[in-house]
Amino acid sequence: MKDDSRIDQIIQFALLVASEEEDARERRLGRIHLIKYVYLADLAFAQKNDGQTFTGVDWQFFKFGPWAPVVNERIEPALLAICAEKSTFPSDYPDKNDWVRWQVTDDSCLTTLEGNLPDIITFTIRSNVHKFGNATFDLLEYVYNTEPMRKASPNEQLSFANLRSQFPRQKHSEDHPDSLSHKQRKKLKEKMAALRLKSKERLAEKRSQRLVQPVITPRYDDVYFQGLEWLDSLAGEKIPEGDMDATFSDTIWKSQARSGDDFSG
Repeated sequence: MKDDSRIDQIIQFALLVASEEEDARERRLGRIHLIKYVYLADLAFAQKNDGQTFTGVDWQFFKFGPWAPVVNERIEPALLAICAEKSTFPSDYPDKNDWVRWQVTDDSCLTTLEGNLPDIITFTIRSNVHKFGNATFDLLEYVYNTEPMRKASPNEQLSFANLRSQFPRQKHSEDHPDSLSHKQRKKLKEKMAALRLKSKERLAEKRSQRLVQPVITPRYDDVYFQGLEWLDSLAGEKIPEGDMDATFSDTIWKSQARSGDDFSG
């Protein structure tokens, strides 16, 4: 059975965790991000609790990822309850509604929620929010390739039963960030920020390095065109040009290619 209070707490915690990001633009999350973070929290909890989700929500394979109307409906009341700021931006698409983003900073509320929620929930939310933030495409790609999604067809309800656990037990409780003191967490946060900054600097340096390709001027003579004609003849009959439709059987959704252990998105 769904639990609205648990849904609200995860939504609030995800947005509060986003407030820790250095870049102010990365502290704002939209509906699509918050819904997916609630799903990932449920997935992680189910992997450690025999398929039982934390929120009790009925998740569905809808369009590009997991969806639950009840989670969508809880976003606004949950965030207004912690005085989150709502911003609206014009959509990039003429047929779409304006973008809505939420933002809030409240260290006291963050600490309270972190103490109330299970460790696996806080660990999962922190990891994923800091990894994906409001990068919609990367987040959607990640959730689309999760195990419940790969075992379902469009519009089907997602099953969290018999999931392969991705969260091994901690050998020592002190290894888990949630068990650290406030001072230890602050130091850990500073180290993580430094690592993220260093990673961004390395990435920027790699992007700035461009290899100059040697310029080779081809000889477009008779031998060149005869060679092209010969290569084309090896391919057999030429494929007709123009628009074509490809039809796939619905069985593709339950194929081993999607749900097998060797699947790679």
